[in-house]
Amino acid sequence: MHDVFEFLIALASILFFAKIFGEIALKLGQSAIIGELLAGVLIGPSILGFVHETPVLTSISELGAVILLFEVGLSTDIKEFLKAGGWATAVAFIGVVVPYFLGYFVFLHFGLSSTQAIFAGAVLTATSVGITARVFMDLKKLETKEAKIVLGAAVIDDVIGLAILAVVLKLVQGGTVTFGTVASISGTAVLFLVLSVAAGILIAPTLFKFVSKMKQEHIIFVMGIAFCFVFSAFATKVGLASIVGSFVAGLVLSTTNQSEEIRRDIKPLYAFFVPVFFVLMGTNVDISAFNPFVAANREILILVAVLFVVAFIGKAVAGFVVLKKGINKFLIGVSMVPRGEVGLIFAGIGFKNNVFGSNEYSALVAVIMLTTFITPIILKYLLSKQNENG
Repeated sequence: MHDVFEFLIALASILFFAKIFGEIALKLGQSAIIGELLAGVLIGPSILGFVHETPVLTSISELGAVILLFEVGLSTDIKEFLKAGGWATAVAFIGVVVPYFLGYFVFLHFGLSSTQAIFAGAVLTATSVGITARVFMDLKKLETKEAKIVLGAAVIDDVIGLAILAVVLKLVQGGTVTFGTVASISGTAVLFLVLSVAAGILIAPTLFKFVSKMKQEHIIFVMGIAFCFVFSAFATKVGLASIVGSFVAGLVLSTTNQSEEIRRDIKPLYAFFVPVFFVLMGTNVDISAFNPFVAANREILILVAVLFVVAFIGKAVAGFVVLKKGINKFLIGVSMVPRGEVGLIFAGIGFKNNVFGSNEYSALVAVIMLTTFITPIILKYLLSKQNENG
């Protein structure tokens, strides 16, 4: 009974503070994400301690990420998305290779082991499509060419990054890494994306035409969510993040006649689950690690500063591979900067496998959180300037 009480109070605190701080952020002209992340810092273990991450809250948070990317997929025109495929692939490739090697060399320069450097590079390859997608969505910019390239690149980036992570993890755990291993992992990821989109486009219209004839209330919405969960589940089965599956499910359902109804009905679910995801991310920040007056923190702070610079530059340069006229290249690059939930997952795996000590782990988490906090502010400014010039 006591556990139920604590869970309900924690969930109530998350929702209350998410909405209050989100509103304050909007009043100050920022994205609600900033408010939700700051709410997490305030009520998390770092300051007030109202909320501590638990398996149940983590599951609700992950569901929030799944619903967020499902909604993004639903809001994406698949034809326009596929048109952006070539440039998205180029952005994703550069956005993985450059941060990987920069992170690797920074860790080596600070006297850390080659294994730690290899894993740190893998952590910096991550891109959190959730953060960027929410900013584009809040500002009603999901239909722009830049947004389509970024969303495509973020999904491809996730596939490449997770393939790298699987290979690096195998190396850390003492397994042998061969060209065959790399090809197998990467091939599985690409095959999942191609087959799930193709199969989904063939099946979904007929399936939802049949569902639309049913008389139960909200039946189309419920079946749409079920469709999303199935895709997410199969994504995890082939070693990809569940959010890749939910995005693909949304992308597929955007081709059906029922997509608008699903988008309309998902809004209350979105309003409940998605803020939990961002607040929980904020609770991971330990602000005591940023205190420069504690001597033990200074080396970590220097490492954080250098890693943040290379983490930002490593993704920002990726936008400049897009050679199309009329495209804001810097906007695309900056959109790839936040590491968010994907980066935290990567760092957590490294910590659990004893690759990182607490100091290295803290430094990586700090960089992930900095990229997560700062990027929405820069993006909002860039998109506002684009409106003024457009």
